[in-house]
Amino acid sequence: MSIKSWLLTVFRELFLYHYKSLEFRAEIFALIIAPSCKSAKDCNFKILKEVAMAIYGNDRHRQDVFLNIVREYTAMILRNAPASYDEAIRDINRKVKADKSFAMKINMNHINRFLRDDISEDKQLLQQRIAEFLEYQSKEASCPINPTKYQNL
Repeated sequence: MSIKSWLLTVFRELFLYHYKSLEFRAEIFALIIAPSCKSAKDCNFKILKEVAMAIYGNDRHRQDVFLNIVREYTAMILRNAPASYDEAIRDINRKVKADKSFAMKINMNHINRFLRDDISEDKQLLQQRIAEFLEYQSKEASCPINPTKYQNL
């Protein structure tokens, strides 16, 4: 990682345009990646690098910052699991409710690439539930009328 990428990671609030969007995406990917890892160093970020290239195109520094933030969040989730899963889910839910444009950042094609069959059954189930939650967040935010709110009319 270059010095510029490291500085952008550390001082992202000051120097990085739309850093909240990048952090939101990083939190989503950390949440879906964490169940398949024993530790943050154990995680395979090869697919994440491909996804970062698809999202950020030729902006190498933004890709590096994104990867670093996902690593940070993944380590934080694994260090404090299982409570940190709940905290991350609540945080994502809160952010989507506050700003519906965040829901457009949830790309299920990218998310589904991280679902794994070679992990334990409970971790697979956790990943599947996280993916379902993210899909629900994406769909609910894009729906102009909440059908559950108006079902008694």
